[in-house]
Amino acid sequence: MSPHAASDRLAFVAGVVAAAPGERVLEVGCGAGVLVTEMAVAVGGGRVVAVDRSARMAAATTRRNRAAVDAGRVRVLAAPLLDADLDGERFDAVVAVDVRAFWTPPAPEWDAVAGLLAPGGRVVVGFSVMRPQDRDEVPAAVARLAGRRGLAVTATAEAATLPYPTAAVALRAAVAGR
Repeated sequence: MSPHAASDRLAFVAGVVAAAPGERVLEVGCGAGVLVTEMAVAVGGGRVVAVDRSARMAAATTRRNRAAVDAGRVRVLAAPLLDADLDGERFDAVVAVDVRAFWTPPAPEWDAVAGLLAPGGRVVVGFSVMRPQDRDEVPAAVARLAGRRGLAVTATAEAATLPYPTAAVALRAAVAGR
């Protein structure tokens, strides 16, 4: 694997997100920017915005994605999601991997995400299955917390990645009358 290739777990999450050319993607908790790189390739002429509360991680994301940042296809913000200046942008997809805030109450991040989604937009929350009960508890918590903000689970998936399996919960805005 090249030093710039995504890990199996991030490649799995990227597949669940299934970003398409021209889309706008927000990654919350971007870490070193590996998934940002995957998303930037997938969206082609679209745009990726990466947010991380750690200035160090935001700097690493910027370094890793320098060409895309310089070309204006990737924007990196060092701030918690709730404080990030997103300039009123709307996103076709929002993704977060191993960001406990999305399954730990009170989870105000869901309020922000619900307001950032473009019509028809989707959210993918990925997580490491470190304990057997995580398979049920994390998706249930995500569904409950996101459901309070008008989002409903559309799919769950799991991959046998190492050192722990990786799971993902996909959501969209709930359809009225269903």
